[in-house]
Amino acid sequence: MRLAAIFAVVLAACACGKKPETGSGTGNGTGTGTGSPGDCEAARKNVEALYRAEAEAEKAAAKDPSKVNVDEMVADNTTMVMNDCAVQPGKVAPCAAAAKSVAQLEDTCLIPLDEEGTEGEQLLPSSP
Repeated sequence: MRLAAIFAVVLAACACGKKPETGSGTGNGTGTGTGSPGDCEAARKNVEALYRAEAEAEKAAAKDPSKVNVDEMVADNTTMVMNDCAVQPGKVAPCAAAAKSVAQLEDTCLIPLDEEGTEGEQLLPSSP
């Protein structure tokens, strides 16, 4: 009991010298953790630019550049990101909009693939 009283006195003494911090208070986040399809569309431009740069580099390095269809690669990869964004817009949209590379986008923003490959099942029509 005596130890608890000493602890309370020490704790109170440490807290008394503290002054409250003040700041500008100019934050702009909502803190809701939600997102909308509009947020996904806003991220689309960055996603397309990242995949276009990657596809152009792949085409430049290819032995037969005529076999690399840049537009198709960009469209396919962008669709993949937009599908994940539709499922989790609050997570994917801001991350995809801020991504600086395809590796960062795919590693940190997208819904992880499972080991069994069942992620594709969500795209199949449901059976009656």
